[in-house]
Amino acid sequence: MKRHIWLAIIASALGFFVDLYDIIILSIVRSKSLLELGVPETELLSKGVFLINVQMVGMLIGGFVWGIIGDKMGRLSVLFGSIILYSSATFANAYAPNFEIYLLLRFLAGVGLAGELGAAITLVTEQMPQKYRGIGPAIIGGSGMLGAIVGAYIGGNYSWQLTYQLGGGLGFALLILRLGVLESGLFNAIKDKTSNKGNLRLLFKNKDYIIKYISICVLGFPVWYVNGVVMTFTPEIAKAWGMTEIPAVSTVFTYYFIGLTFGDLTGGFVSQYLKSRKKAIRLYLSMYAVAAVVFFTVGNQSLTLYYGILLFLGFCVGYSIVLLTLAAEQYGTNIRATVTTSSLNILRATVIPQTLLFGFLSPYIGIVNSAMVVGVVAILLAFWGLSNLEETFHKDLNFTEE
Repeated sequence: MKRHIWLAIIASALGFFVDLYDIIILSIVRSKSLLELGVPETELLSKGVFLINVQMVGMLIGGFVWGIIGDKMGRLSVLFGSIILYSSATFANAYAPNFEIYLLLRFLAGVGLAGELGAAITLVTEQMPQKYRGIGPAIIGGSGMLGAIVGAYIGGNYSWQLTYQLGGGLGFALLILRLGVLESGLFNAIKDKTSNKGNLRLLFKNKDYIIKYISICVLGFPVWYVNGVVMTFTPEIAKAWGMTEIPAVSTVFTYYFIGLTFGDLTGGFVSQYLKSRKKAIRLYLSMYAVAAVVFFTVGNQSLTLYYGILLFLGFCVGYSIVLLTLAAEQYGTNIRATVTTSSLNILRATVIPQTLLFGFLSPYIGIVNSAMVVGVVAILLAFWGLSNLEETFHKDLNFTEE
């Protein structure tokens, strides 16, 4: 592959590294940062949930904003604009004088963070030769997951101010590398030929397009089921199981993201080997379903088994990067960035209905059974979504939607 393609891959991989670092550190430093800002200990949970939800709202809004900008002004405009916004907000978080400013900065960071991965996947997918298209996103995904591991380590061992300062500083340092990245040739070819770029109506122009977009979004349910239900509520699940040793949430996250790192790396290469995005996703989803059954059957037998199954579940959800590649390949150049960036952040937001369903069912059928029901629903929806999407491995991406 050509030098400019490798530069785009490296710059995007490092960008996703910083992106996930910045996303995860709020969960890691939440308690100690809020305590130092004067939030009473009795309000740590409620204020922390509010912070995370506000950041998620920012990401949902940003997913559509940056997607439209990427289709109207180019993929590079998002790669530069988004990282400047979230790096500035993250760096400023270290100096927040009170909760209100902290909240505003996390909202702005969320808006910025929404643009990074979608624009990167779109740019790299459009630049790479068809026969190698799955490799670039695999490298990006694997590198990004390391950012979450580093974020968990830094946030757990150093001050919350330094954690935010490092996140912002890394983003600004990455800007220098991005100066050499070239714009997508496919975007350059159509930017002056059509004014119908980044038009949301094209996503919902008929029933088939509506089902296709919904299918992409529900395919991400299993990814955020593990993150939002199993890992977040690990203490409650373990206690309900009667485990004598309660798994540490930080350790669970570490094992999960280690597995996800290798899952993202291998997922893209497996799709290349099989010459099929859908077969690769189906394989990983099937392994995921088996791992979920094993988890709820024997996961409470020991800490080692609990952590080991979470490691494997992380590996299985490595199909998420293949999913984003599949999403980018489904649509024309004039709305490709809008689809990839917005669907990614809707995927992240699926944690909201899943945690709400989990919370609703728990008083009636118990914590463990509620987690099982949500998991079954997530897996079934994912297989349904996959069945509605076309295979795109051999698809020529040089087309537009009208």
